[in-house]
Amino acid sequence: MITIIDTNVDASAHLAALKTAGIRTIIRYLDPIGPRNPKCIKPAEAHAIAAAGLRLALVCEGWGDFAHGGISAGAGERDGAWCARYAPTIGVPFARELQSGGAGANENAACIYFAVDVDANAAQIRKLVLPYFEAIDVAFKQLAPKLRIGVYGSGAVCKAVIAAKLADLAWLSCSMGWEGSRDFFGSNTWALRQHLPQTIAGIDCDPNEANGEFGDFVPFAAAEDRDIAATQDRHGATSMPTPQEYATVAAAVQAWINANAGFYAAMIPAADIAAVAKVAADALDACRANERADRPVS
Repeated sequence: MITIIDTNVDASAHLAALKTAGIRTIIRYLDPIGPRNPKCIKPAEAHAIAAAGLRLALVCEGWGDFAHGGISAGAGERDGAWCARYAPTIGVPFARELQSGGAGANENAACIYFAVDVDANAAQIRKLVLPYFEAIDVAFKQLAPKLRIGVYGSGAVCKAVIAAKLADLAWLSCSMGWEGSRDFFGSNTWALRQHLPQTIAGIDCDPNEANGEFGDFVPFAAAEDRDIAATQDRHGATSMPTPQEYATVAAAVQAWINANAGFYAAMIPAADIAAVAKVAADALDACRANERADRPVS
């Protein structure tokens, strides 16, 4: 049974149907080159996925090829830093917490995969792919050391990056004719294997199968667990935030971003995350207070 899909479109309107179809994890894209595009997951969608009782996994892909300069040391610096800084806004666990001493990512921690969506040869892997992941590794050690790095691509790419200890998990592309893919599949060392595209519950996607854990997570789970006590209504019952509350928060955050500087819409620097979070929390509290004020007291 298919329980994991990846898609480059906003899944918010399809979540109930996907859950009914048996989907448990949705893999969505991060796009440092086009962060405003629908391909790139936004905070509101991450909240909706959590509210629907589903899990999220992430893959970064701008161009994902050599022709556009998408795989190189310079691209790795950009992609690694952008993903590490964007991760807290979509509820990636531990993304806000820096470790001292560079202890590295935790086993079973959330993983961000980085795509090499091309049939790379040995020279391209040596000269471009490995430097790309070396730069990502440096960025994560500095900015998000508790998160894991994953590699998506051909068997040859996955094997080389894992062997160089530049990624923790490998996701094998559905293009089984690519270099080394059949051998890598047979090695049983992959975490995810992609299958050919399908339409499931009205959404164009690629089904995937897992080979053990693969770094998916419940968005904002830690923050929501800490806030359960604060969500009690006047009758003492606990309630998790509603989709309307999340929409209110998203609108407040977007208004703050637009009011301060245009480039914030593309990326929120780490130094400003606390200010954004305070605006979001204030809006959420106000929404809850208004809802409770309208409830009759029995």
